[in-house]
Amino acid sequence: MNIVCKSYLKEFLKVFFILLFSMSLLLSIVGLVEKIDDFMPYKPPATFFIEYSLYSMPRYFFYLIPFVTLVTSLFIFSVGVRNREFLILSVCGGRLRAILKPFLVLGIIISIFGFFFGEFVQPEFTKKVNAMIEKITMKGKDSVKKEIFLRAKDGTIIKIGQYLSEQKKAKNVKLFIIKENFLIKKIDVEEAEVGEKYWTLKNGVIYDFSSGKVENFQLMNYPINLKISVATFKDIKKIEEFGVMELIQKRKELKRAGLSNPKIDTDISGRLSYNFVTFFMMVLGISLPLGAYEKFNFIFSKARGSGSGIITIGIGLIITILYWLVYSFFMFMGYSKILPPFISPWITPLIFGFVSIRLYYAIKE
Repeated sequence: MNIVCKSYLKEFLKVFFILLFSMSLLLSIVGLVEKIDDFMPYKPPATFFIEYSLYSMPRYFFYLIPFVTLVTSLFIFSVGVRNREFLILSVCGGRLRAILKPFLVLGIIISIFGFFFGEFVQPEFTKKVNAMIEKITMKGKDSVKKEIFLRAKDGTIIKIGQYLSEQKKAKNVKLFIIKENFLIKKIDVEEAEVGEKYWTLKNGVIYDFSSGKVENFQLMNYPINLKISVATFKDIKKIEEFGVMELIQKRKELKRAGLSNPKIDTDISGRLSYNFVTFFMMVLGISLPLGAYEKFNFIFSKARGSGSGIITIGIGLIITILYWLVYSFFMFMGYSKILPPFISPWITPLIFGFVSIRLYYAIKE
């Protein structure tokens, strides 16, 4: 690794972390300002706003990593183009793609860091933010949980449409009774009183798949032996609090019950594919100033002074917005099962990856 490359790596890391922290803090404050009217009626202490902003930052870290990687690489290498440093290296016999390999390795490292950060760190802080909001907004009120999936020790899958924690009542409940990995019975009830060993089911219908019978009932005590106590309803996670491995486990539980959820399937694939975006954004940030220099020369060579930084951020923002529009479209295609849920989240990274690599190999040696 030559001196020039080391210098650029140091400058990249410095700009990367400054942008990541400052933009995350700014977005967390903006997010707080947007919701402040919702919090003020509950008269929260000043520490609530500080903690909310700080705990929200990791969520923005995770989503900003690809964008900041792109902007930083665009900025660093456009400076090199304007100063003609890479041109001098080429004239002196240096092979640019060989010189740039450390940045490709750095892109892989940042991608791996983003995965572990999103898997282990970001969900925990998101959980803290949700707990803070619930604590202040539900103080003295009945806490309501929606769309909960539970699994009893005997394998029964329970879906709760709405759970009132203080009253210990569940509404719009569906029980899927499973034996030997086969769904043998389904029970739909309007309301259930949650007990420690028995749930009192009210106004329900029993669908017996083994006998083909359908039976209505007004009241029934049903034994439900959960792995978790009723008190732990307060700790049930929201979807954004799950890591990839937890989502995979939930998918396995639903599959054992003979059920499928295209949103979970799409989210699992989306979480995995999202981490490849960072690497491709690094390649794109290198390739636009260098690999496509002749096409974009008017942007990267003529922009000087403080205005060049604004132009660079603008280019990065346009590319990021374009990426999110295409990515959101294909995620929707996966959610609605128009495209296979496990395939649709990969289409956008592959498109951008193809473009990035084509531009990278356009770099003149």
